[in-house]
Amino acid sequence: MNFSLLTYNTLLNSAYLKLDPIINQCQPDILCLQEVETNNTNLKIIESKGYLLADFANTFIKFGKIYGAATFYNPEKFRFIRSNSLKINTSLTEFFFTLVQTIVGVNKPKTVLRCDFIHKSTKKRLTVCNAHLIVIASNALRVNHINKALESLEINRKTSLIMGGDFNYLPYQRRRLEIIMKKYGLVEATKNIRQTVDFSIIGEKEHMTPFQRSFIKFLDKLFLHKMKNDYLFYRGVKLKKTERINLQFSDHYPILSTFSI
Repeated sequence: MNFSLLTYNTLLNSAYLKLDPIINQCQPDILCLQEVETNNTNLKIIESKGYLLADFANTFIKFGKIYGAATFYNPEKFRFIRSNSLKINTSLTEFFFTLVQTIVGVNKPKTVLRCDFIHKSTKKRLTVCNAHLIVIASNALRVNHINKALESLEINRKTSLIMGGDFNYLPYQRRRLEIIMKKYGLVEATKNIRQTVDFSIIGEKEHMTPFQRSFIKFLDKLFLHKMKNDYLFYRGVKLKKTERINLQFSDHYPILSTFSI
């Protein structure tokens, strides 16, 4: 039995309000969204399209609004069981990067939201981890967060698992990310995708200070306009295909993977 999962950073909720063509084209069974405004009225927008909210985890406050990661599901295919989010103590290294984020004006802490489902047709259990990792940090710190999250969430090694979202993992030390995922038996579903972020989006300047725009342009040039921040990893299910949806309402592209369970 096939099902699909879509991950998408909605850029401070702006793309969230334009999801209709993406939903109509892809009809995902599970949506892992990041940078969603988490007030009840806003979350109901996706529920009005036939989905149910599994849960959300608040991440940061900007312009007086609260944003976070939210996971929705198709109730015809899945039954929601439970959810929880990561527990990671702040290290001295992380404190340094948090200080840098504060100075730069990018206050987006780490979040990994775990949601457990039962696939109604097969009765099999599926755990989905919706991740939004720290923005300004080393890749080593991001890998440490992934490790601590998967440890603290105490996911049974035999459980079918998909972990995806905006990892903010910069294009270097690729081997480090592969090693930590292999530790938990996870395989990348997005290996065929080379770019998931495009900073040329119209309107992105509305969300950034001049310093932030300069920093983003520097990163974009440094990595030759091939930024890949969004990933999907899986185990216990079979990957059918992964595709980047070329509808750009955010600085990220939606990523859709189809699996069989």
